[in-house]
Amino acid sequence: MNTWNGILTIFDIQHRNSKGDILWEQKNINNILHQEGENFLLGVAFAGFDVPENYYLGLDNRGTITAGDVLDDIIAEPSTGGYERQAIPSSGSFEMNFESSHWVATSPIVTFRATVATWGPVTNLFLATSADDSGSLLSTTILASAILLAANDTVTMRIGMRL
Repeated sequence: MNTWNGILTIFDIQHRNSKGDILWEQKNINNILHQEGENFLLGVAFAGFDVPENYYLGLDNRGTITAGDVLDDIIAEPSTGGYERQAIPSSGSFEMNFESSHWVATSPIVTFRATVATWGPVTNLFLATSADDSGSLLSTTILASAILLAANDTVTMRIGMRL
């Protein structure tokens, strides 16, 4: 029996320096689906909740991840160096495919960039319904190692969501 209790999988994530060299890479990372995420997904499907215009990917440095986490629990999300949560439009951005007996919604490649200064370290990737703390925290993925970006470094990723 599969005990994975998430919705999101990071298919691949890479940290590249300003020259484009891969400094770190990880593939097929599962996540935890937060209780707020469960409520949101069921609410959209069965209770008339609004779908946000965008979903947002963010990076943070929480030491412990629990199912009960909410956006107010985000710790050490970068706030300088050009960091910002990355928006993925909810309509028209995700590719739907039927893979291994399940539907998968796959995102476009998303890029975080350190534009003018170093930021991090970050150890988690999260999916939310807002660019600030007003929305819902849907899921969090713990990265295998901390990432610290120097100016002009990038982190790119492609995520998939399935039930």
